Amino acid sequence: MRQGYFWRTQLGAGNAASATMDAYFQSLLFRPTDRYSFSQSTASFEQTFTEGRRTGYGYSLGWNSAAQSLQVRYVEPLSPVARAGLVRGDTIITIDGKSPAQVLAGELPVVSTVGVRRTFAVQDVRGVPRVLQVDSEDFPLTPVANFTTIATTRSDGTPARVGYLAYHQFTSYSSQALRDAFGSLRTDNVNELVLDLRYNGGGSVAVARDFASYVGGTATAGKVFTQLRFNDLNQGSNATYNFNNLLASQLLPALQRVVVITSADTASASELVINGLKPFVPVVLVGETTFGKPYGFVPHAYCGTTYNAVNFDSVNAQGVGGFTSGFTPTCTAADDMSRGLGDPLERRLRVALNYIVTGSCGVFAAPGKGREPDRAVGEGTDKGMFVR
Repeated sequence: MRQGYFWRTQLGAGNAASATMDAYFQSLLFRPTDRYSFSQSTASFEQTFTEGRRTGYGYSLGWNSAAQSLQVRYVEPLSPVARAGLVRGDTIITIDGKSPAQVLAGELPVVSTVGVRRTFAVQDVRGVPRVLQVDSEDFPLTPVANFTTIATTRSDGTPARVGYLAYHQFTSYSSQALRDAFGSLRTDNVNELVLDLRYNGGGSVAVARDFASYVGGTATAGKVFTQLRFNDLNQGSNATYNFNNLLASQLLPALQRVVVITSADTASASELVINGLKPFVPVVLVGETTFGKPYGFVPHAYCGTTYNAVNFDSVNAQGVGGFTSGFTPTCTAADDMSRGLGDPLERRLRVALNYIVTGSCGVFAAPGKGREPDRAVGEGTDKGMFVR
């Protein structure tokens, strides 16, 4: 920490009487500025970011403050709860007998082994109740959650072929799926693009660069995507990541804008993509203000724990960074968990499509600053941006 921590001269005092190594690690952090550093088991880190797997059930929940209910916001497609029939929009009645308030309070134990049965009492969007019994498994993750092409017509009468891509984690094992998705969108001759990063907490800087290179195409090829800046003792580690010079067959046509669907969970490498594209193409945000994390880690594993302490900050080609308050949406819109991701009638996508058609947010966008972000609970990954 004295050598590599970004705020090395502002280390916390360090509580030598800490009961655990994690507690000692936390006592060293520069609070409240550093709300980002964390530790986790190395097995969990490697499973998520290297192997592309998770042990558990495969669900993520969101607290709907307006309806005072806990709803399923996302289900991993290859998970045990997906096979059991849990779907986005289901309302939680109880999980293992725990009420929504108890689930929000963190009273459900974390499951990290296979074969642990969990009982879900839920009701669907029509109000029909059902009970699901699901055993935990080791299952593969699906970072590219959905992609499709939506045909519409702009208000000036010109046709728009809108590519939609929902992506949940910047990981190297998703590279082939990303190539396939962008290749399909290119074959469909899309001339507008909506990137759904509402549940993307970040990941690899290199993969974020590759992702943005598909989007930017010839307009960004070879130009600066991001610059990583380390502390005064580690200036030799400073690095510039340029947009890739991709093959013409891999590039999308020149886009007049990119629309990004965001939430408070849009963080780190996702924000890196937004910030990196801004100097070269207009970026329109739909949803909620992003998390605000211009910092990243060089993960260190010791004795079964991986420590992710902030090691660097990031700026774009114009030297702009420091987005600790997040990026404010052009059009504020609530998450619509009653419809699937990619459904043109889902509120955030509907607002994005309206912006493409009319150049305005439309009646389905919330006025003013919007509401406070809903709380997310359940299985997921930490908000991270890292180099290895």
